[in-house]
Amino acid sequence: MVSNILILADLTSPLMKPRIRMLKDLPYKKYILHNANNIILNSKQKSGLEDFIILEHRQINSVRLRYLYSFFYTLFLLLRLNPKLIVVHWASRLYQNILLALWGHRVIVHTMGGEINPEEDCYGKKKIFTGILFRCAKIITGKTEVMHKILLQNFPFVSPNKLKIISFGVEERFFIRYSIQEHQEMQREFFGQSFETLFFSIRTFKPIHFHREIIDSFLKLYACNPKIALLISTQSLDKAYLAQCEQEFALQSQKNIFLRNIPHETMHHILGAVDCVISYKLCDGISQSLMESVAANRFVIANRLENHAMLLQHHHNAYLVDNLNELPQAMQYAQAHKAQPYAIAFLDREQQKSAYLQILHQYYGIIVMTQAPNNMHGGGNLDSC
Repeated sequence: MVSNILILADLTSPLMKPRIRMLKDLPYKKYILHNANNIILNSKQKSGLEDFIILEHRQINSVRLRYLYSFFYTLFLLLRLNPKLIVVHWASRLYQNILLALWGHRVIVHTMGGEINPEEDCYGKKKIFTGILFRCAKIITGKTEVMHKILLQNFPFVSPNKLKIISFGVEERFFIRYSIQEHQEMQREFFGQSFETLFFSIRTFKPIHFHREIIDSFLKLYACNPKIALLISTQSLDKAYLAQCEQEFALQSQKNIFLRNIPHETMHHILGAVDCVISYKLCDGISQSLMESVAANRFVIANRLENHAMLLQHHHNAYLVDNLNELPQAMQYAQAHKAQPYAIAFLDREQQKSAYLQILHQYYGIIVMTQAPNNMHGGGNLDSC
């Protein structure tokens, strides 16, 4: 009889599909239970997951009833499927974690940062239920040693022996190198003109990512300069925060500031069009957007955090600031410098997949087909933009 694997994930997240697909060749029946977020998946969100059986919760408007239904539906699946492996993406769940803890010896939890950070999703009742899962899961993964340190600070009862590093790497499309001509053509396609320098504030549009301060620094330097532009991501838009910024800076009248909601499937093209990526957050893991920016060989402006040292080298592929007052100086430096090639195994998806499957084989007895990872991606042609 073929054994089962149960995967719990939010399939509306663009990060999930590539990570889940790392398991597609495993010789088991693989089920994905989409989160109980009342979002019905469309065909585009399901595409590429034909090797998996996708299960969805019923749409229930009452949050309390929805979570209650999710609890019993998850219990039914655990009893019916008796999964050999349970893969949990994002640990910040509520009553579902009580059930997952009972099957903890079969559970691997992939943390994503927010659920172990008190400033985001690690507080109150959520922290209690997340702790229940962490206590009982056999293995917990994070992208870096620093993320493990943060987890242990907030959940000191967790055994360090169960913590493993998996970054999941970056998709191949982000390693594409564009010529200077292609770079300028993409700018004209997306923005109607080309620029000497195009900055990109890449993080979600929330106060924790300091878009207001980035806009302020940009306008102090380049308010009337049509050759320098700023692109701002409006993913996960905080409407009140946007209204505040629009009122303060009259964004509608700024000809060299562009606000765009950029789907992740087109992000590699946007990174091909911009010159410098800006990311500022007081407490951070290693965001997927920064990993993709480094893979795309974009120069990065970011604040100096312990995690960033794995990806960013000051005056090599980045300008690391100690505070927001240094942003104008960093922008001026980025204008005159390009990122130097920087290649590390941390970004290589095939190497990360190999390490992931080895963990599943060693700790859960999962049968895997071993395959030598591809050679590391180079940093690209120095003559390319």
